[in-house]
Amino acid sequence: MNTPHYSSMRLLTWLDVERSLKQVTHLWNQMPVGVVAVDCFASGMDVYYSADEAVVDDWLQGVFGRLYSKEQRDIQLKIGSSRYPVTLIQDDAMQPAPAAGYPLWKDVVYLAGIDSQEDADNQIAEPDASSYAGTNKIAPESLKTGPDLVSFHSFKGGVGRTSALMTYVAACFAEPTSGPKKILVIDADLEAPGVSFWLETSNKPDVSFVQLLEALHYPPTGVDDVLDYFANELKKTSYSVSGLEREVFVLPAALHLSEIQDMPVAPEHLARNPANPWQLTDHLHALGQRLGVDAVFIDLRAGLSELASPLLFDPRIDHFFVTTVAPQSVFGMAEVLRRLYAYNSRLDETMQERARPTVILSLLTDELRKMEHYQNARELLGAAYPTSDPLVQQIQWLEADFNNSLMSIGSLEEALRRLKESTPLFADAMDWAQALYAVQTALPLDSTKPHALEGPNRQQLANELHEVCKKAAFAEGSDLGHLLAIEPLLNLGKHFAKELPATLMIGAKGAGKTFTFRQLVHSENWPAFLAKLGFEPADTLDASVFPVLWSTNIGHDSDGEIRMAQAHALQELSLPDSDLFAASHLDRQIKTKLQTPPSHWDDFWDEVITRQFGVQSGGLDALNNLLRAQNKRLVLAFDGIEDAFTEAGKEPANAAIESLLKLPNRIKELADSHLGVIVFVRVDYVQDVVRQNFAQMLSRYEPFRLHWNAESFLRLAYMLSCQTGLYQQHKPAEALGLEELKRELERLWGKKLGSEKSKEALSARWVYAALCDLKGNVQARDLVRFLKFAAEIEKGRTGQSWNDRLLAPESMRKAISFCSSEKVDEAKAEISVLRNWVDDMEAQSLRNIKVPFSAEQVGLDSKALKSLKDLGVIYEDMDSKHADDRLYVPEIYRYGLGFETSATGRPRTQALLKKNIGTIPL
Repeated sequence: MNTPHYSSMRLLTWLDVERSLKQVTHLWNQMPVGVVAVDCFASGMDVYYSADEAVVDDWLQGVFGRLYSKEQRDIQLKIGSSRYPVTLIQDDAMQPAPAAGYPLWKDVVYLAGIDSQEDADNQIAEPDASSYAGTNKIAPESLKTGPDLVSFHSFKGGVGRTSALMTYVAACFAEPTSGPKKILVIDADLEAPGVSFWLETSNKPDVSFVQLLEALHYPPTGVDDVLDYFANELKKTSYSVSGLEREVFVLPAALHLSEIQDMPVAPEHLARNPANPWQLTDHLHALGQRLGVDAVFIDLRAGLSELASPLLFDPRIDHFFVTTVAPQSVFGMAEVLRRLYAYNSRLDETMQERARPTVILSLLTDELRKMEHYQNARELLGAAYPTSDPLVQQIQWLEADFNNSLMSIGSLEEALRRLKESTPLFADAMDWAQALYAVQTALPLDSTKPHALEGPNRQQLANELHEVCKKAAFAEGSDLGHLLAIEPLLNLGKHFAKELPATLMIGAKGAGKTFTFRQLVHSENWPAFLAKLGFEPADTLDASVFPVLWSTNIGHDSDGEIRMAQAHALQELSLPDSDLFAASHLDRQIKTKLQTPPSHWDDFWDEVITRQFGVQSGGLDALNNLLRAQNKRLVLAFDGIEDAFTEAGKEPANAAIESLLKLPNRIKELADSHLGVIVFVRVDYVQDVVRQNFAQMLSRYEPFRLHWNAESFLRLAYMLSCQTGLYQQHKPAEALGLEELKRELERLWGKKLGSEKSKEALSARWVYAALCDLKGNVQARDLVRFLKFAAEIEKGRTGQSWNDRLLAPESMRKAISFCSSEKVDEAKAEISVLRNWVDDMEAQSLRNIKVPFSAEQVGLDSKALKSLKDLGVIYEDMDSKHADDRLYVPEIYRYGLGFETSATGRPRTQALLKKNIGTIPL
């Protein structure tokens, strides 16, 4: 529901005039220069000014249009064509006094923020922070100690708000931590109480929330006496949960409904205290302290009621909002979130983070999740509380399924017992409860070092991680390291243990092609390579490995790994190494043939291979016969195609590469083949060469395609952490399951990008979303370079201490832009379609592109767009409701390309990932 602009509507009474002025000045905080103050009364309006009268007249006419008369100085009202007089009072000594407003709907509604869905789609109206200077009403003082305060609110009744609250209470007692546990539940729904009716006579206290409000507003002998009295009364009627040390205290809304019908004091009265409008929260916190509880749960009145607002707008309370996906519930909740955003956006960054809301979509079914209402609800509510960071969801999303059996709960005991059946909400509630009772411990380090992650120790470990990742970033380095048994490599062993491999290993740049090639070459024989992946050599077909083509960065020294592998293969056949091609000779041969192409490139590759074995004619058949005669087998290995052919997609390089890509098929056609072959090739080269059947070729070699799923991604992070010395004891990365990996990696980057109680993203999930494309693909090199930059930043970081992890959230966030810039610079140098696109944008001065964007905005034709989409550089949201602006670049490319997010950052990177791949695995 949009905020009305009263100047364009019927002004029925003087109250409409005042509302209109409150709206345009954002509750008197953004007055025009020269206008000092405005007072509205039933009899007329006084405007205090310190400038020329004409300034005031022009301002009022700008607000009210033709309804304001400069000559008569009045405003025309609709009823009876009456006139509302305006008096201008000059006061040069009077100073503007910005009004911070109270945490009440009637004030918050005028604050600058998002006024409508249309505004959210275009630009966020950020309030001017200077307008609120000099006031202490905006942000309350932080609560230094427990208990935690938690509120549950909904726009409509009947959406499962009270059940959701009690699900969290039940989770607190189900959480396995031993020792006392105490919870206070306050029924603050003063129009339709809920929890109050679940109390048995033996657990119903002789005090109520209504009485507490009255006693706090009119304390007979002081507030402390009031709180002591109410605490003592609640202790008499607590409900014991599995023993005396576990208690629930419930403060009902009222003892009798007549209290509500005659209620002289409401929460808003306490909120109108100029000295401390937050005193109600302070008092409830103090009551919880007197009871020794771990958390205070507050069930708030539904709707836009001032009965809830003093607590609803308090940023110190952990707010949960419950809504179904029904449009009327969603529209109302969006309005609540917009106003909450407007209020919270004035807070400092730390308190804004603490104030992030949680939205529970309740009463869901599988059918509802497939309906348009479900997606519309998430989009509308997400836009109401926006963020400019695509990796951050300002709103924490939870879901609660519809369950018939939970609709008739009638007692506190039944609620605590049966709400454990609430799925999937109870699982989320358990996570929250575990954070509530978590004890943060310092990160245990290597046993030879002190067990505290502070000062020099942190810097030393960060430096070690930086060095490990710097060496691992490029496969051409001298340190070969450990081969991680990821799924495509395991598939090699599963398919080719008893037969020779004949396959392409296709992967994006940075996927580990050259690293795997080097591991294969260094093994010198096929069983030794598969042994690195956990396969028994005795169960593997024996074959030597012979590198035919390799990256120019590896080198071809006489004692290097390439020459050693070649010599070993020749020795197995009792052949001399005099016919081996030097790297420079092979490079000259390729360049010569590119200048004067052969009739058949197949013949060229056959000759390159066979001549080195002394076979002068007959090609692969002759070499295969030689191997059969000695009962020997050979695996040919090719890498470095991008070094040998820098212009893929153009003839004659296209024909040369295409021939090489067909080599596995030709090897398979040999009679009783004793030859195998593995060709490592970049996916963009395959795309450039195989234009008609690209998808078919990818599908054929899919089991061996070098890609990193979420699990292997975490294994690599763990392996690098182990090499750093982060663990006293550690298992092989391949031996850990997904959940165990996530737990172990908390030592590296924490469970969340904040404390366990924060609503920040889970660290593993955030890193995965930051580094992958929007199809869920992530490259090993991107993770390595991310850790490299994060560690480098951590070395010099000062500020908040994070003793439970090595990498602070601040270092991780800052690392993304460096990681993206390096990736894009590297990709531009080697991927022609990306390089050409960036060059075209620079030539046309296309800058400050906002995501999402259209192909026309960035000068992309259909062919280039398709290529970039296939490579994962661009993602197209075909269901986008934003006209042609439906193209996105993942975060790993966005910073490096210099693209910006839209004002609302819509939609979130994680939301697009989930939409595209179904479920984000971490």
